[in-house]
Amino acid sequence: MEYIIKEINYDNLDFKSLCLKLDEFQNDIVPERASLGFSSLAGLEKLQKILLMYDKDKAIATAALKAIDGTIGEIVRVYTDEEYRGKGLAKILINKIIEFAKELGYKKLILDVWEYNLSARAVYKKLGFVEIPISNVNPEILKKSFSTAIDENKLKKINGSIIFMEIDI
Repeated sequence: MEYIIKEINYDNLDFKSLCLKLDEFQNDIVPERASLGFSSLAGLEKLQKILLMYDKDKAIATAALKAIDGTIGEIVRVYTDEEYRGKGLAKILINKIIEFAKELGYKKLILDVWEYNLSARAVYKKLGFVEIPISNVNPEILKKSFSTAIDENKLKKINGSIIFMEIDI
């Protein structure tokens, strides 16, 4: 099957729809997530590049890049529709985001993933990302990486649930 990848703006309705599906998926695997105020729709205007993959006219996967600073970018909003998982689509999108980040001069990319999302962690590891303890993440980078306001209390609540990963590019 041939899929089409489009670069889109943050206000694209297909993208927002996949963000809502991402929220549902994450809330299923981490029920306390919703009560902490996390939403995939928060901070969309901060995204630098958003890729959307289509099967004909159906949006099926997404990945985006967000600037942290001049040398560090973050991969965010990675989601593949349930019926299309296991086909390597996220890997394709992430590789395209990595190439774009290199063009922008980034030296490192980070991302966060819920501990229980074992399939996503496996994909990221195959791409060369390494897990780093949240305690080793620079506090300024940590604050910039979350689209939802993060304070010490919220950080304590998610500390054992979120894993940060990074890759030098």
